[in-house]
Amino acid sequence: MSGAEPRGALNLLVLADLHYIHHARHQCGVPQRRADMGLELVTRAVRRARRIADIDVIVLLGDLVDNGWAEGAERDLAELRDALEKPGLPVIVVPGNHDGPPERVRAVFGAETGVGQIAGYQFATFADTYGPGDRCVRPVADLVHTLCRARHQADQPIIALQHNPVHPPIESAYPYMLEERAQVMELYAESGVALSLSGHYHPGQPPTVVRGVTYATCPALCEAPFRFMLVRMEGRQANVETLSLAMDPETGLVDHHCHTHYAYCAQDITAEKVIARARDMGLARTHLTEHAGQLYMAADDFWKGAFVTDPDLWIRARAERNRMPAFRAEIGPLRRPEVRWGLEVECDGLGRLTLADEDREGWDVLVGALHYLPATVGAGAMDPARLTREFMTFSEHLLRQGAQILAHPFRIIRKAKVPVPEWLFAPLVDMLASYGAAAELNFHTNQPDPRFFAACLERGVRISLGSDSHAMYEVGDFAPHLRLLEDIGVTRDRLPDVLFGLSAS
Repeated sequence: MSGAEPRGALNLLVLADLHYIHHARHQCGVPQRRADMGLELVTRAVRRARRIADIDVIVLLGDLVDNGWAEGAERDLAELRDALEKPGLPVIVVPGNHDGPPERVRAVFGAETGVGQIAGYQFATFADTYGPGDRCVRPVADLVHTLCRARHQADQPIIALQHNPVHPPIESAYPYMLEERAQVMELYAESGVALSLSGHYHPGQPPTVVRGVTYATCPALCEAPFRFMLVRMEGRQANVETLSLAMDPETGLVDHHCHTHYAYCAQDITAEKVIARARDMGLARTHLTEHAGQLYMAADDFWKGAFVTDPDLWIRARAERNRMPAFRAEIGPLRRPEVRWGLEVECDGLGRLTLADEDREGWDVLVGALHYLPATVGAGAMDPARLTREFMTFSEHLLRQGAQILAHPFRIIRKAKVPVPEWLFAPLVDMLASYGAAAELNFHTNQPDPRFFAACLERGVRISLGSDSHAMYEVGDFAPHLRLLEDIGVTRDRLPDVLFGLSAS
């Protein structure tokens, strides 16, 4: 941790109690702990936090693994470290009672206990010790020494980090609390600590203020609804927000656009894993909606958009390497009330759907998408006027031929590095309304424009939620979708009137 002049504010992503197990030769005995999801939950939390705020530091409050003494646990710690290094942010780590030897945790993460500085804020980190029955103790001499070091920079707010809660007291036969909590609270107040953060107590505790010190306990990331904290420090003032990765199941959200292992762009997903994760994340229904063109064509031909320049290519490819029967045979039996299926279809260069007539029956949804247009695959400089004309023409081709949802509207224009003309909003909304189709709200490699979706609401065009998941960490992640809807005035009680398929059985 390095020092810097105070900038006035600091944003912290706070994670606690992952209890991760992958390589460790150990089985978690607590069913509600999703120890298998630790790496994915970290990825989800980082993505979610960075959509909300400019995160300055990631804080880990212990119990990173479920059994730090088990063979292979060090590899699990290293996996977590590698995942947390990807955002390129400082990471502060406090060992927990499940993490094994504290010195090993510090070695894996290159972390130190004591006092460090980030952007004009001081972090006092404590690696407490555990006696019989998991009783947590902190030698007062260590506490005094650390706080004395911090007080040398009296103009910088102090943030104290530990695994076990300090305040408020928890009534339980299990010793959640730090044994010396009374002395700790006294010294925190005298030393000018602004914020004290802890983990360990899985339900978490909201912030409370005692003698100028804000105390908060971060909930366990490993237990549904998979919560974490965002903290914004402005001097000594701490704004603490607790967020859930899972959606509220009472909302009944539906994903109409989720890929499977049949997609060439799939990462770590399978149909079965997607179904399970959608349930974990509180969705009411998920549509396994695969690229029809990828079920016919070779990957290279699809990614080049060769079916635009050679419109019959997909027809010839279907005759040679058709994977549609295999997709139907494998995914069809998975269909049930909470799992439906569909296809993501697009147009060839002649405006025909890349979907054979004999393959059109039986789907719950057809999602129309524009990934390639003649303007984007042809030679020569990009012509924005041609691109926008073709965008409207081929969008209508999709809707006229039965697409019920228009996927990621305008994304193809953004990816061509052409500004999206606002004047396109009204005619596209009118087109959707005339065909009774929905506009997809999709954040996958995309930044939807709230003004377009506000125009959809004014015209009565339904909005379809699409995760467009190609990786497990994307499944059921509708927080940005709901936030955009809230920003344009859609309250939760209005969702059934606004969202496509929300109230369908």
